[in-house]
Amino acid sequence: MGLSQEEKERFLKALEEDWEFRNAVMGLLGIQELLKGMAELRSTQVEVLKVLTKLVERIDRLEERVGKLEEGMNRLESRVDRIDRTLENITMSVEVEANNMVQYYLRQRGISIKTGPVQFDSEYEFDIYGTNGQLTIVGEAKVRVGPAVIDGVVEKIKDAVKRFPDRFPGRVVIVVYCLRALQDAVDRARELGVWLMEDGNEVTPFPG
Repeated sequence: MGLSQEEKERFLKALEEDWEFRNAVMGLLGIQELLKGMAELRSTQVEVLKVLTKLVERIDRLEERVGKLEEGMNRLESRVDRIDRTLENITMSVEVEANNMVQYYLRQRGISIKTGPVQFDSEYEFDIYGTNGQLTIVGEAKVRVGPAVIDGVVEKIKDAVKRFPDRFPGRVVIVVYCLRALQDAVDRARELGVWLMEDGNEVTPFPG
């Protein structure tokens, strides 16, 4: 049976005027728990917002660091490019100087052979090469030479002679030109009969 109009009015008035009664009714209806849950939810939302804010700040800092890293990488790549160009220019200069000096010392011995870089295929190319049919000069131009370089040049040329015998007529003279030769390289070149030049000077004799 429903409440009468008078009972409803008394109930509503009690809700408005009686704080304890109102709390009791709210508790009975679960409103108090609902309000508590809403408060907790709001508190959770605030915490989540704080976490998101910190996350966004960290992402911003990370993006800033990535940006600085990219700038650093760009500067490094630019420096590497400059170094590569410098090394390439040095290598080209050494190659030109090598061929000039080889031809000079050959002329001193009454031998006229024009030398220069040559490429037989993708695997076999040399900085110094020239032949007059009776004598073939072949070798490499390096900035710095150790004994391993001497061994490598000799083995490469031996393989090339086997693979391209028609490109090596007559006697084959192996030459290595460099700006700086280690003493071990000088000893190894002398042992293997390699014509070694260092900075424009003959440091091992021309194989005769």
